[in-house]
Amino acid sequence: MQPIDFNARVSQLAAKLKANNIGAYVGTRQASLHYLCGVFMCWRGAVIVTANGDCDVVYWAMDIERVRAEGCHGTLFPFTGSNLIAEIAARLKARGVTGPVGLDLSHPGAAQIAPGMLTAGEYIDIVAKMPSTEFVNGVRWIDDCMLIKSGAEIERLRMAASAGEAGFRAGLAAVKEGVTENHVAGVVEAAIRDHGSIWSWSVTGGTEVGAGERTAFAKGVTQQSTERVIKRDEFVVIDLHPLIELYMSDLSIPVFFGKPNEQQERAIACWEDVASTMLKSIRPGRPVKDCVADGVAAYERHGLQEFGLPLFGHGLGTCARSRPFMNANSDDIITPGMVIALGSHFYQPGVGGMRLEYPITVDERGAVPLTGLPAKVQRIG
Repeated sequence: MQPIDFNARVSQLAAKLKANNIGAYVGTRQASLHYLCGVFMCWRGAVIVTANGDCDVVYWAMDIERVRAEGCHGTLFPFTGSNLIAEIAARLKARGVTGPVGLDLSHPGAAQIAPGMLTAGEYIDIVAKMPSTEFVNGVRWIDDCMLIKSGAEIERLRMAASAGEAGFRAGLAAVKEGVTENHVAGVVEAAIRDHGSIWSWSVTGGTEVGAGERTAFAKGVTQQSTERVIKRDEFVVIDLHPLIELYMSDLSIPVFFGKPNEQQERAIACWEDVASTMLKSIRPGRPVKDCVADGVAAYERHGLQEFGLPLFGHGLGTCARSRPFMNANSDDIITPGMVIALGSHFYQPGVGGMRLEYPITVDERGAVPLTGLPAKVQRIG
């Protein structure tokens, strides 16, 4: 596997800080900790990079020895209790940072909060501890560094996508009349673990499985698996979230078990057109918002736009709450080296729901799938 130069990552970020007259960046998001430190860090912590290129890592004392043993990059400092902010302030003062200081505060245009964003209480605390320091939203600078993936990152993302494909195929084979959503989810989880995944990262319960009416909640993007029994002639959503070498995948392709009726066939035709349109829309130099407009227009061609969401995916890397956000608010331009979980969401109450989460990378020609599975409804039974 290609090695990752973590010192180069710190240097790249430090150069951005210096160019923007920022004294330091304090990253509390899991994305930032994984990207800059190179080890699984599931608890509260912070990575502090100064414009001079220093890198200090503040992490919870109860997990710090594992993190040290597994090769954390940066100088480690433990905190106990609720003293994270006190230790961050101490490190900034020790490095002579007077500000401005960038913090992980918010993702403009994103509906969901990325894991690890600074809390309101923590923000109030750090302002009180460093009253003469200016604090600003620093998300953009680290996200600029994470947006275009290196060859080493794409290698890891391919591995995660491969685990996802193995999990999806196992889940597809497990869909039978009378089995529960939970059973299928368990089969998927076992398969992705057998293929190297160490964590199902989604807040929706890890692997999502929903069947029938549970696929079709209006605008319903969540199907945590339940004891609901799968029946014939209904849609099944399988959505899985592997993590390998700190890099995430996200894979969901609709399943239809049995024989669709006329309304369901119409919905399938619409969804497959949207998915195909989105794959074709991804071309270097195109604004993300233009790709989004193509997807919306595809829903409109079928007269089913009220059931299709104008949300077409998100970035993938050490976090899935990352750019490019494939919605009309994005100011990103499609660029080679991006990795995206391309999405198409259709939820028609009384008929069924379909979801695409499809890992792709972008090269000079356009979208390159990281999975061998087609972006088409899988018909079984």
